[in-house]
Amino acid sequence: MATSRQGMSVVKHLASSKKYKIKALTRNPYSKKAAELSNLKNVEVIKGDLLDKKSLRNAFKGVTGIFGNTTPTTGWKFIKGSISRDYEIAQGRNLIDEVEYCRKNGSLKHFIFSSVCKPKDPLKNNPAPGHFTSKWDIEEYINQKKLIKNISTFLRPVSYYENFDINFSILKYSKQFFPGLVDGDKKWQTIAVDDIGKWARAIFNTPDRFKGKELNIAGEELTGNEMGNVYYSIQHEKVAGGYIKLPNIVVKILEEDLAIMADWIERTGYGADMKNLKSLAKELEVERTSLSTWLSKKLNLDNTERKSNKFISQRLTSVRNIDNGYYL
Repeated sequence: MATSRQGMSVVKHLASSKKYKIKALTRNPYSKKAAELSNLKNVEVIKGDLLDKKSLRNAFKGVTGIFGNTTPTTGWKFIKGSISRDYEIAQGRNLIDEVEYCRKNGSLKHFIFSSVCKPKDPLKNNPAPGHFTSKWDIEEYINQKKLIKNISTFLRPVSYYENFDINFSILKYSKQFFPGLVDGDKKWQTIAVDDIGKWARAIFNTPDRFKGKELNIAGEELTGNEMGNVYYSIQHEKVAGGYIKLPNIVVKILEEDLAIMADWIERTGYGADMKNLKSLAKELEVERTSLSTWLSKKLNLDNTERKSNKFISQRLTSVRNIDNGYYL
């Protein structure tokens, strides 16, 4: 999934370190994103599909490290939504089976599996959204294969900043309001997708420290109201709407699992240790992106796009064609 949001970030940051030769797997090696990756030094774009074990086995020949992530999204359909646990589990099973084969018969030394952050209060975990439990179930499959102790790292991000910038009006920030899924006074851990690549690079650079370990990662822990304040301080203006929580019934109609996730965040929330992450990021030279920095960059890009008449064509992916990890 090299051309997914996470994949693009990981490949770019590994390439920038100039320490690795990278195989970037994608179902369509002729896509625009694949072409972008192929222009990077030391990156070879390879056709591969998580539902095609043969393509994975061929791609994994000779590799010493693998970054793997899976997606539950199959394309949005009215009423049904886009989440399929079975779809993600099938990908995970194929991926882990081939990681196991590569470990036994190849040169693999380190495997990073991108999962999702565990809850702050495990006693309040249920019900958890299906697209979370599918990733945690894949973690259990990795444990069952006895791959975690000496070879694997679980990297667990939280919600993406990018979720505030999708091309779907009620879910996207605007001049009128800053939308969210949780009550305005509830804490919500979030992260820039680009930071996932930074953490992955740091983990690959220090494998002995992270093998057999798990790391929940986040960039911010703010309430919805605090997010709204950050947004409007950047805009230098206040509007009547401010931060608003989207009605649960509306979210449920769009994607029931997303509504379950909203309840989960309010009930227990993501469990990334913000204090420890700050110290660890400084030690590993991981420059975490603040929501303020990310929004400032996005708003500046938006203005540039409008002026160049490319605003509509260059928006982020529609909810009907969701990229990997949208629902985190």
